[in-house]
Amino acid sequence: MSEVQAQRLSAGDIEAAVDRLEHYMTDTLSRFVQCRSLLGQEIPAAEFLEAELAELGLQSERIALRTEDIEGLPLYSPACCPDGGRFNVLACHEPTQSTGRSVLFNGHLDVVPTGPEHLWEESPFKGSLHDGWLYGRGSGDMKAGIVCSLAAFKALQDLGMQPAAVVGFNGVLEEENTGNGTLATISALKSAIGVAKLSAFDAVLIPEPTHEGLMSAQVGVFWMYVDIIGKPAHASVMTTGISPVDLGLRVMDAIRKVEHEWNLPENRHPAYRDHAHPINFNLGQIHAGDWNSSVPSVCTLGLRLSCYPDMPVETAKARIEACIRQVEQEVGQPDTQFNIRYEGFHAPGCEYDLDVPALRLLADSHRQVAGEAPKPVALTGTTDGRHFHFMTDVPVTCYGPIARNYHGFNENVSVQSMLRVAKTFALFLNEWCGVEPKRG
Repeated sequence: MSEVQAQRLSAGDIEAAVDRLEHYMTDTLSRFVQCRSLLGQEIPAAEFLEAELAELGLQSERIALRTEDIEGLPLYSPACCPDGGRFNVLACHEPTQSTGRSVLFNGHLDVVPTGPEHLWEESPFKGSLHDGWLYGRGSGDMKAGIVCSLAAFKALQDLGMQPAAVVGFNGVLEEENTGNGTLATISALKSAIGVAKLSAFDAVLIPEPTHEGLMSAQVGVFWMYVDIIGKPAHASVMTTGISPVDLGLRVMDAIRKVEHEWNLPENRHPAYRDHAHPINFNLGQIHAGDWNSSVPSVCTLGLRLSCYPDMPVETAKARIEACIRQVEQEVGQPDTQFNIRYEGFHAPGCEYDLDVPALRLLADSHRQVAGEAPKPVALTGTTDGRHFHFMTDVPVTCYGPIARNYHGFNENVSVQSMLRVAKTFALFLNEWCGVEPKRG
């Protein structure tokens, strides 16, 4: 092994360099949170990430989200909104002499709606710091994790070094509703962007807020909409009408029985034996009616449904559709209609092999920082990790900081946890990629 190949920084120097970046991390995250990046509005966050990468000396490529390029792929999810010129961001550090192994950090730029902003203690896009926690929509899920990866890279630079292998940073769209952003990135990685051929990666790390655990599995998730047409009538003679809201409640009762069945201990997937309630059927939206004195004509249910990693999404969809059709048959009214449609997630579940060199090294790096091994986490949600799992041979997991109330009011992330995650990433880069003197 040559002298260049053997170069490493000391763990103590790396951890101290990350500690010195605490203000950089909180300032960057605060400004990142201030970029409102709701669905269809992610461009300001993408441009912000481009600027931060440029500060680290990295030039970004833009990967446009074009539905026509990806809708034929098996992992495509039905789009929820127009492409609208939106784009992913991908920047790659190229070493002077590549002697180590490469890694890609992948993280999503989109955030979920805030709900009524007056119910937050402060504006959800203020990005305030209180008692060691930074608040705001997207702070934990998952802009903090992206900042951790940037800080890890910067810490090596501040020590006069840089990774001796390709390190990629990928900010993507639509993780929260389709996953089509990462799907577009992987499709692009398998072809050329402009005149440049982008290299394959030896590992992928997704810094979702896993409370510093390593993702070992994730459930399948799909979104379903049920449009129920009833029979409107004046409220004074409401018994002559048929309320689609009442029918919607019957639908929910029917599918809750399936949810209960799948959550029974004897029916749980082995990865979820210790979860009390791994399968969650959520009624996320209900829209009905337009007049207090009228029986509604239409009720729309917006559902988020899930299944275990060993159940195909198509099988789960068929089971739920059968429940709905059974309710429709029981109602037996010619004046009613039950229409089922799909937008958003069509995301199969999967398990992840943590016993591979890259992920063992990530666990060892965490152990050096935290003093204990990271716990495996079987997620009861979905992540973009599934795309890398099914479409590549690259080892992948999610590992990120402790966050609270994501998707709820007053979302926040622990600054101390961010520091630990950034140290873990920096130690990982040091060992996985090796280091060489920083250019310039």
